[in-house]
Amino acid sequence: MKTVLFINSSGARYFRRVNRIWQRIDQPERKDKLWVIANLPEETLEAFKLPLLYGRDRSNFLERHLVNAFPRSSYRAAPLISGNLFKPGIAVLTGLTTAEAVTSKLDKLDMPVAGVWGMSMLLTLMAKRLSIRDVILVMPSVHYLRILVIKEGVPVLTRCIHRYHEDNNVENDSDTNEILRTRQHLENHRIFEHGATPPVLYLGDASVVTDHLTRAGLTLRPVPNALLPDGEAGYLHPLFEYVISSPRGQLAPLQLRARHLAENVRRAAHLGIAASLLSIILFGQDDFRALISLHGKDNRLRADLQLAESESQRIESHISTSGLDPALVRQATRFSALEMEAAPAPEAIFQFVARAIADSPQVRIKSLSFRFPEAGERYCQGHSVIELPLIDRKIDLPLSGSQPRDADSNDATGVPARHTELQFTILQNETLAPVAQIELLKRISTTLKSSDGVQLMEDPAAFSLINTLKGGFGMDVPKTENLWCMSVAWKTTPAGETP
Repeated sequence: MKTVLFINSSGARYFRRVNRIWQRIDQPERKDKLWVIANLPEETLEAFKLPLLYGRDRSNFLERHLVNAFPRSSYRAAPLISGNLFKPGIAVLTGLTTAEAVTSKLDKLDMPVAGVWGMSMLLTLMAKRLSIRDVILVMPSVHYLRILVIKEGVPVLTRCIHRYHEDNNVENDSDTNEILRTRQHLENHRIFEHGATPPVLYLGDASVVTDHLTRAGLTLRPVPNALLPDGEAGYLHPLFEYVISSPRGQLAPLQLRARHLAENVRRAAHLGIAASLLSIILFGQDDFRALISLHGKDNRLRADLQLAESESQRIESHISTSGLDPALVRQATRFSALEMEAAPAPEAIFQFVARAIADSPQVRIKSLSFRFPEAGERYCQGHSVIELPLIDRKIDLPLSGSQPRDADSNDATGVPARHTELQFTILQNETLAPVAQIELLKRISTTLKSSDGVQLMEDPAAFSLINTLKGGFGMDVPKTENLWCMSVAWKTTPAGETP
């Protein structure tokens, strides 16, 4: 049950909400949830401008102000009453300078506490919600009188005064006198100019002050419908209805509210579980049908697999009757698939040649051709590479014939090694000196030989080196210059993988 503890200097009273009416009770029950309102002289308010800060800077800024304003009390807060996180606004330092009247009551209770709110802050927030910007708000109780002054929506003064009567002289009614003293204070401190005092909103029986305030030049504002009294709580009824919504300005430290926050988390978890169960109930039928459909598909796939296995056995028996080994036929089929997978695509060959001349902007491809020789077939038109002592031994060329070195089968797949014969010539956009031309050819050859699986059969860098030797034996320069011919090994799929 929702219960409110109203604490003032006269004592503490409990109210419980029953059928939307607040009824006074002696003591709350352990299962109740408690909201606390403190109407004490120890409550203070101080508005200040909050600069545009974010995250930890904003928290530290507010905490410093709270510590300075309430050094000996942990019941404090700085709610924002204007502005937002993205523009500067006005915050209110509110709290209890001493909280013994509150803690002495709460320490005796064993029930979750939603929070503690000060009377002045609650009245400020309610006036803001009702768009009341300038007002002297007066709320009497049995022994005390609360006066709150709001200017342009910001609280500027709060007072909690002991009520008394002098010799039953109505002219000296204490409520009227305190209101007039408050007006004098506001005018003396130039909070409001003389004659510009806002109207008085009296949350009580206004008949005792109406004539006095009128003669003093003050206007009595009618009570809004949202603040009208109801039931045993009277004018506290609207405050109780508002505080159970847990508005801003909560003062209690976290350890006091831990049980309440834990129950909120537990309730949220229960709601999430309930929502999940409800969704299962609402949508589970479709999921169950989908599960049955998947089970049917699994049975059909199993039947298709058995049919495929029986068809495979039938084909094997048919191959066996023809005199061939079924394993050999399967291997040949697999080799064919592997060759189709391993054969380089034309774009891969073009990219390979382009990388070889990428660092030579003065070079263009003049001609390019490639083919896939059969096993045992010669490469590069049957040319042999001449090996002389002057040739750099880094050129990895065969010494006899013109077949690639690794003609054995691939150990990873068992497929006979296959190679691509690639040859191309280049065209230079500018005439280079002999030494520069040799360096250019060597750079292209080095790039080609650095690639895995490449064996150069014809290398113009080697022939150009020979032709630079004065008096050496000659070569047919136009035939060999700027022509590269090589074998490039195919990339095969490792054994055990699907090609």
